[in-house]
Amino acid sequence: MELGLSSLRRGLALKEALRRSLEGRLSSESRRRALGDGHARRKPRPCGLTIHTCVGCPYACLYCYIDDLGFPRGKAHAYSLRGEEWLLSLASNPFFLPGLQGTYLSFGSVCEPLHPTCINTTLEYLSQARSYLLNPCQVATKSTLSEGAVGKLLESSPPVLNVLVTIVTLRRSELLEPKAPSPQARLEALSRLSRRGIPSFLFLRPTLPGLEDEVDELLEEAKRAGAMGVVVGGLRLSEGLASRLRSAGLKVPPLKAGCSRLVDVAQRELKDLVVKTARAKGLPPFRSACCATTYSLFKLTGVKLACAGLCFTSKLCTGCQVGCASALPKLDEEEALEAASMALGLRPRSVRVEGGYVEVEVDAGSLRRGGVELLQVALRRRIKILAGHLPHLPPRS
Repeated sequence: MELGLSSLRRGLALKEALRRSLEGRLSSESRRRALGDGHARRKPRPCGLTIHTCVGCPYACLYCYIDDLGFPRGKAHAYSLRGEEWLLSLASNPFFLPGLQGTYLSFGSVCEPLHPTCINTTLEYLSQARSYLLNPCQVATKSTLSEGAVGKLLESSPPVLNVLVTIVTLRRSELLEPKAPSPQARLEALSRLSRRGIPSFLFLRPTLPGLEDEVDELLEEAKRAGAMGVVVGGLRLSEGLASRLRSAGLKVPPLKAGCSRLVDVAQRELKDLVVKTARAKGLPPFRSACCATTYSLFKLTGVKLACAGLCFTSKLCTGCQVGCASALPKLDEEEALEAASMALGLRPRSVRVEGGYVEVEVDAGSLRRGGVELLQVALRRRIKILAGHLPHLPPRS
């Protein structure tokens, strides 16, 4: 596998060639749709660049926050971009780096990608990623999956695909997830995926207060179904969402008065309980979704490569067989200087490589949009920019 500077050079060349090819064969209307779409400008999150294959989610779970973000909760329709239009969007996104060592792609952040409404769009996008990009992909779902659907997913998937199956409760699902498939149906989907060789994980997100008594049983059931590990997710609340959960009998923590926007709620003790219980059962726990993708890459290819989400530079890392801190691409300062010049669009005055960080000193000037993000993904290190009028980039807490 090409690492560091070589993966950046190859990824940028592939991205430009793909963009030119698509612009040459798509109609002006398709180009307009692609370049005006959110996929062409969206910044990656720690889990990866979020990919929308539908708008909204039909399951209407009480803890869902997508309506706070402006997406419909309780209904959905397939995303409007065709596969090649979506590809052009990604090839035009300044924050996106193609390739197996490139940006992770995360399907399902604000939608249900494997629901019958949009599974065909998801399969089309995955197939395009398989043919042209090779980027590691992750799909998060609550949907039931037949053997046929799993087979189609396997046929369409890029070399590295993992699936997060969301289950947060076994006993209170009818109350909290009134329109979603039953937890048992989701466990069966997880089992089907695992039997076909698709790395699959329990996605315990959000961790909800008051459900501590279910943790042991839920993890046991997930392990029995073949889960490769468990991703422990956070809880995001607005006052409206919190009221919805309180009405269901959950003792959610109070928010600041008048808090209408979404905020992350600390759930340290509950998350620690999940992590500790999972370890005791031999089920690798992860605090960040990017870890499941990195772990899947290792299990499928044998390659140890640090997380693209850089969680190992924060307190999120739980440690696993990959060992991100010791799996960084080898990098000397001459290579770092060339990579920084290529990504940032200007030649730095100096660079310094230290562990999971690269410190880049530049003269006053404008950095190429997306350059820092590209550099971080290619080098698998957090980039600190030092300049007279440019702020330092603090590590993620």
